[in-house]
Amino acid sequence: MRKAALIVCLALVLGMMSFAWGAEKKVVRIWHTETEPQSVAAFQQIITDFEKQNPDITVKQEALAWGDLEAKLTAALAAGSPPDASHGQAVTCASFYAKGLLREQEDIADSIGRDNIWEAVRRQCYHDNKYYGIPHSAATSLLIYRKDIFKAKGLKPPETWDEFIKMAEAMMEKDKDGRVTRYGLSLPGVGLFINIAVGELTKANGGRLFDLKTGRPAFTEKQVIEVLDFYKKLTATVLPPGWLGHGYLDTFANLATGKAAILYQGYGRGAGYIERYAPKGTSDPDHFGVLVKPHGPSGKETAAQIDAEPWMIFKNAKYPEEAAKFLKFFFKEENYIKYLHTVPIHLLPTLKSVRNNPAYQANEMVRKWKEWQDMQYRYFDSGQAKPTLIVEWDDLKLPFGLEILGSGIVPDMVTDAVRGMPSAQAAAKAQARAEELITKLGHKRW
Repeated sequence: MRKAALIVCLALVLGMMSFAWGAEKKVVRIWHTETEPQSVAAFQQIITDFEKQNPDITVKQEALAWGDLEAKLTAALAAGSPPDASHGQAVTCASFYAKGLLREQEDIADSIGRDNIWEAVRRQCYHDNKYYGIPHSAATSLLIYRKDIFKAKGLKPPETWDEFIKMAEAMMEKDKDGRVTRYGLSLPGVGLFINIAVGELTKANGGRLFDLKTGRPAFTEKQVIEVLDFYKKLTATVLPPGWLGHGYLDTFANLATGKAAILYQGYGRGAGYIERYAPKGTSDPDHFGVLVKPHGPSGKETAAQIDAEPWMIFKNAKYPEEAAKFLKFFFKEENYIKYLHTVPIHLLPTLKSVRNNPAYQANEMVRKWKEWQDMQYRYFDSGQAKPTLIVEWDDLKLPFGLEILGSGIVPDMVTDAVRGMPSAQAAAKAQARAEELITKLGHKRW
């Protein structure tokens, strides 16, 4: 009888364990770059609503700083433990696609409406006529300036880089002892944002970073050397000492608190920082406006950077299909609008139907800072905006953009130049390093 009772108990325990194992939830890991508390909270609410409809799935979000994402993704892939879905820049997506790491997203495109995806952001992660990523939102870089100071000094919008420097110099202020109390410009000196700026400035100067046919770096071309000369002039005239140590958010603080008059690498999220930190009575578009960016001496038209990271799904992750199911839920308009409204002037809609949705347009900040939003649409609609390190869309066919981005070669080139190395020498040094890297990666075609 004891043996029989023991067998029955053991059977019950095993049965309960089997039930528990069978009922174990699928944990889907999502990484994204919207770290502001209100964005994390809104994303969590979308997760909670999704989990109610899908009780067998748990979604775990992790918000990462923009500059940290690519390095962490590369490490996770090397360790064989990628997230199920993640944001990533266009060059990141191109590199991962070339390595065969991504699940296609044709089903997600069909779910939200292929014609409903805004044309301006369709090419961020589109390869061989298929979607491998759909941007979570859309934005461009902005030239943000103190409109009130600009008007008081009777200045005109600059069309060239030299005119821009004169404008920035005119907006500087000094105290009675000659010490600068307001610098003309603030720039981030961290690697990611120098990569962004060099690509943008090179395009605005009529140049390229890579040869289209061979993929060979073009850092020693005249247009890129002139970009380095521009950095030198800015450092010598209108940037604060130590600007290379300033982070992305530091530049917004400098502008909002009156330490700088202009941001060349501003973004729509800056409106939120201005509303929080600018002196009372100045946190509005009458004091902080946007201008069309100037072009370089070898260029004819301006350029801006696209900040529109596509969602990527890793096909060798644990739950890629469940991640796709979550993203379809994320893009449902009632969910998506809540997410966009957490940073209204920066998170512009990927979906055309949302852009025209009265619920989206009803947001107070969208109405208040419309000038900033319209400038971003201008860059998109004119085709003057491109992703990081991309001058022409065909550059996304190059499979090594992510490795160049993470190598530090471009930021080191700028740092060498502004610290005194002749621009041509800094460019030649970067050219040699980039050629060596591309060769080691097995992508040399010149």
